[in-house]
Amino acid sequence: MTANDAAARASRLAVWAALAACLSTSLGGSSFVAMRFLVTETEPTTIAFLRNAGAALVLAPIAFALVRRWPGPRDLLIIGAMGAVFFGGLQFLFATALTFTTSGRAALTFMTTPFLTLALAALFRTERPTRFKVAGVIVASAGVVVALGQSSAAPPDAWIGDLIVLFGALIAASFNVWSNHWLRLHDPLVVVVTGVLPATLLLFIMAQALGAPTVSPQLSTIGWLAVGFIGLLGSSISYMLWLWALRHTTPTLVAVSLPMNPLMALLWGAVLLGEPVTTSMVFGFVLVLIGITIANWRQRRTATQKVAS
Repeated sequence: MTANDAAARASRLAVWAALAACLSTSLGGSSFVAMRFLVTETEPTTIAFLRNAGAALVLAPIAFALVRRWPGPRDLLIIGAMGAVFFGGLQFLFATALTFTTSGRAALTFMTTPFLTLALAALFRTERPTRFKVAGVIVASAGVVVALGQSSAAPPDAWIGDLIVLFGALIAASFNVWSNHWLRLHDPLVVVVTGVLPATLLLFIMAQALGAPTVSPQLSTIGWLAVGFIGLLGSSISYMLWLWALRHTTPTLVAVSLPMNPLMALLWGAVLLGEPVTTSMVFGFVLVLIGITIANWRQRRTATQKVAS
């Protein structure tokens, strides 16, 4: 492979990683709406368990059939522990928070993740906080504030949900930074399955301890459709896209795509719940796209120049 070919490949990977992260967070934002509906029918622990169980049922057979090289015992233990906290604990926190606040407010609060990711990456010296990355995070986040400015009315106890989501954002930022090393060593499918399986077991144990239903909750037809959505698209595909993006670019450049999360929650609220699409929502969406482009633009050029040289 020539230097030009390698440079072109690095440039394409940067673009595909950004697109994969955007699609992942779009599916995640859609899942907020589905989970917000499900908390009216069942327990938060049940929702978190079903979401991870869906991912485990879809991805584990694929991994066991295709993967030939698995991590050693030490790596399995570390990745499994990280996955139990991220895939299990984080989803439990989300489902619990949505009993106190709206999906739009939860998604907006979760937008602290890019800033936390950038701060942790700089603190642990895994990534340099360039002006383009900082500017991109700020512009994209401003887009969410503009879009949600007229759509984030607070329920009475919304602050409880906001604090829970804020803690979840810290977990997500930590995973973004510390999973990067393991994703360089192992396939994203391996990391997802190694994390989802213990997370599902942990949530099953929690559900049994709390007396929450797991295998056969009493859900409506729409409720089961929501479970199917968050299990297949909102977890299986979303997790894979997120970790694939983390493997091929930096944690901050993945996290900066998170503004797609609340915007998709607003979009599906408009489509499914008849909520109006305002001018501020459209303008906010444009700002998000500009922010993601700013954050990734310089990185793409730098990667291309390094490979070419």
